[in-house]
Amino acid sequence: MAILDEKNLAAEAAKRATYRVHHVGTKLNEAEISKLEGLTEKRNQTQGELIRELILAEIARDAAGVRASAELTEITGVRLLLINLLKPVATGQPMTEKVFDDIVAEAKKRKAGVAKSLLEDLPIDLERS
Repeated sequence: MAILDEKNLAAEAAKRATYRVHHVGTKLNEAEISKLEGLTEKRNQTQGELIRELILAEIARDAAGVRASAELTEITGVRLLLINLLKPVATGQPMTEKVFDDIVAEAKKRKAGVAKSLLEDLPIDLERS
């Protein structure tokens, strides 16, 4: 068996692909570096570990697509409730307990999807504002 057969070469190439050999860098001013150092101390990490973790988290978040915050999701749920409850009340239509419970259940079921679609329709990214 040869030391450099195709199987060994492929295994070595796969192993090398997992090595961290590519550098990514940026420049910070004095205030920014001070804040970074404070954060690294708080998290008990090196600058490199923290920056790598942040980059990978951002890549994962981007891959997951638009995601509404918990606050926006809950506000959207309240909005759905108001929209669906106020019209019957304003027009004097009777509302049974079952109808009310159905409206609440529907708002709970749909609030996350509606919040996400609201974010997707915005021309700017409010998640970063």
